[in-house]
Amino acid sequence: MRIIYLFLLGFPALLCAQTTSQTSFGKNRIQYHRQFDDWLHYETANFDTYWYGDARNIAQSALQMAEYDFGAVQQLLEHQMTDKIEMLVFIDLTDLKQSNIGEEDIFQLRAGETKVVGNKIFVYFDGNHQHLRAQIREGVAGVILNSMLFGSNIQEIVQNAVLLNLPGWYTNGLLAYCGEEWNVDNDNQLRDLLASEKYKDFDKLAKEHPRLAGHAFWYYISLHFGKGTVSNLLYLTRINRSIDAGFLYVLGTGYRRTTDSLMEYFRQRYAEEALYTALPDETQQFVIKNKKKLPFFRAQLSPDGQRMVWVSNDIGKWKVWVADLQTGKKKLVMKGGMRNSQQDLDQNYPLVKWHPDNQQLGILYEKRDLLYLSILNPAKPKEKKERVELPADYQRVYSMDFISPVDMLFSAAVKGYSDLFIFRTVNRQTDRITQDFWDDLDASITVLDGRKGVLFSSNRMSDTLSPQKIDTILPINNFDVFFYDLETRSPELQRLTDTPFANERCPVGMDSTYFAYLSDESGVVNRQAGFLKPYVAYYQTVFYLHDGADARGLSKDLQGEWPREKSASSAGSGGFRAGQPGFDPDRQHPDHSCIPKKGGDVQPNQFPAKPGDVPYRWPQRTADRSFPAPGQHSLLPVGPRNPKLHTCLDYPCQKPAAHLHGTPPTRTTYR
Repeated sequence: MRIIYLFLLGFPALLCAQTTSQTSFGKNRIQYHRQFDDWLHYETANFDTYWYGDARNIAQSALQMAEYDFGAVQQLLEHQMTDKIEMLVFIDLTDLKQSNIGEEDIFQLRAGETKVVGNKIFVYFDGNHQHLRAQIREGVAGVILNSMLFGSNIQEIVQNAVLLNLPGWYTNGLLAYCGEEWNVDNDNQLRDLLASEKYKDFDKLAKEHPRLAGHAFWYYISLHFGKGTVSNLLYLTRINRSIDAGFLYVLGTGYRRTTDSLMEYFRQRYAEEALYTALPDETQQFVIKNKKKLPFFRAQLSPDGQRMVWVSNDIGKWKVWVADLQTGKKKLVMKGGMRNSQQDLDQNYPLVKWHPDNQQLGILYEKRDLLYLSILNPAKPKEKKERVELPADYQRVYSMDFISPVDMLFSAAVKGYSDLFIFRTVNRQTDRITQDFWDDLDASITVLDGRKGVLFSSNRMSDTLSPQKIDTILPINNFDVFFYDLETRSPELQRLTDTPFANERCPVGMDSTYFAYLSDESGVVNRQAGFLKPYVAYYQTVFYLHDGADARGLSKDLQGEWPREKSASSAGSGGFRAGQPGFDPDRQHPDHSCIPKKGGDVQPNQFPAKPGDVPYRWPQRTADRSFPAPGQHSLLPVGPRNPKLHTCLDYPCQKPAAHLHGTPPTRTTYR
């Protein structure tokens, strides 16, 4: 009995599946709200999903994605679960860190990882349902892998834990691979590490970056030997209790030769890509001394381009810095947070944004699960700051911008949905722009073609705004760029990009004509720019009857042309908007059909021959909106079969569309 007792002390984490959750004395975490007091439960075929308070909408999407991907993860690992998996859904990372369930494990949460305690998985929402889906897949894989490798009862767990000692990169990399096969961020990070020439072999890479090295390993195995090899390698590794033996039986080569081939493959792959990419101009770099090698993020230039602001984070202690680009001098303007070496950094906060007057700086930060907005003068950081507490409805803010000196634009989560909001700092009132389950991120204010509006990234399928709750359609599409007109407040958005297999993020206005964004279409994150250009989308035939009625339909004789980008970049098409050059708002019919005004003259040969050519002229405007008189604007002969028909008209309907220009590919470096 004494020997068994020592074994149990050696593996407390492995026995969590067999015991109920116990809170250790003196280790209760501080919880800043009472929503944790009441937990609710959803039960499906393979999952027991638990949620609390305002996490209902997140839980609904989480359980649908869990059931959607459960079969695929089981098939990949070729292992069947007999018990249901318990999934605990949290509103955000801050709430997850407050949980007392499995306190030892959650307390050591690392970025990008899904924490698994026994048969429980812990997931949270960061505004992007793609990330939530990856967390769920990784958590499901973690539960299945624990059951597959270590068994389900105490005897099997202790025996396998002693005899089967797998390295961290092996299991962590496999879970990351199950969560997402590979992505652009992983590729960029691995490219930078190999380009530094610090990692000559796989062992050193796996020692310093175990999760990334393991992820690259399993991606390489599936790419060269097929996805079925993953489960075979796992099975034979468990049977033989040796990684090298599993390699020999399944791959035909040992561990050393396989990892050497992996490193050679990625080096050759990135060397070939480097032939067609260009690094940014080094003369434009601004060097910042960083002796502690702290992570920097949220870098932004001031409106006049003379100063730059960024945020540093020292294991939870954050600081906001402003530097003069001419002199190179930097100044600390604000700091907050506290150091915590056990938990990972929350790099969502603070958010920073320059004030339109070029003198002040807006800083949004979190303190004790409450959000505060401070507006200060970086030149006089010791002066009293203007601080506004945000309403409690805001669960998390992902991006912000100034609409005016007193109005802010937020991309934020409210009741589990990431939407766009206008926040008025004077009276703390909020106007909601979007109200649906799609993800709306990276919002910024710009003036495009004389119209002030919002550029943002979204994975929505429709370009028309309407209140929507999640049902059977999951918001897991890639992101495109949209434009919302703040002047007309029309519910119809303008889609600026349409790339189903690529993400466009972080759109910004460059000037009154051009906008830019980051695209991963080429496999490397690059900046692309575009502008709006009017096209004739289609022609509409309108039949005017003597009784005042009219009939409308698309013309078959005159074919319009939707814009399609013919370069490497794909261009999307947008809805017709008032304020577009060449468009008169008074010519827009209430049902969005283009109709002419009384008077003037239109001839068939005046219609455009190709996109971009607009040689026709609209009839002159009149004070009233009367229809053309009988006999006017007749383009087709009136037939005797319909004596009531007096006019048949074909009118071009324009749509402004994004015309994109891809910049030379540049390599984005993550530090």
